[in-house]
Amino acid sequence: MSTELNQPAITARIIPNNRRMAFLPRLFGARYLTGEAGVYNHARSLCADYQGGSREFVELSCGSGFMYPLSAERFTVSVSGNWFEGELSAEATGIVLTLFTLNRMIWHAHEEGYQHICDMLITQQEKLKLYADQHAEAGLIYRAID
Repeated sequence: MSTELNQPAITARIIPNNRRMAFLPRLFGARYLTGEAGVYNHARSLCADYQGGSREFVELSCGSGFMYPLSAERFTVSVSGNWFEGELSAEATGIVLTLFTLNRMIWHAHEEGYQHICDMLITQQEKLKLYADQHAEAGLIYRAID
């Protein structure tokens, strides 16, 4: 988590439907369809109570963003790899799902030798973590992705 005290607050804005097509390529780059599918796949694997449905796309003032499910106000998130289990708001769940997806995409880009894609995704991940730092559920978010 960031320890800078004078860092300006990052603001979040829900993307209207007519701007959603431009949002995903900005967040995930040329592999935006893989990114979108990754968020849905992580939702199914980490949230037993996730049943699909609509989601919000959120743009951050720092240049990153995330998606979160609208099918419930809270989700139980279980990460077997680090023994985390906790109840998170839909927004915090979306941050976790997007961070997991970005991480997986970073590893794939690195393994395939696409350094420019890897660098862009790392930047998006770090910016999203800056937003997570200031989130009311920051502790749970970081425990989930640890």
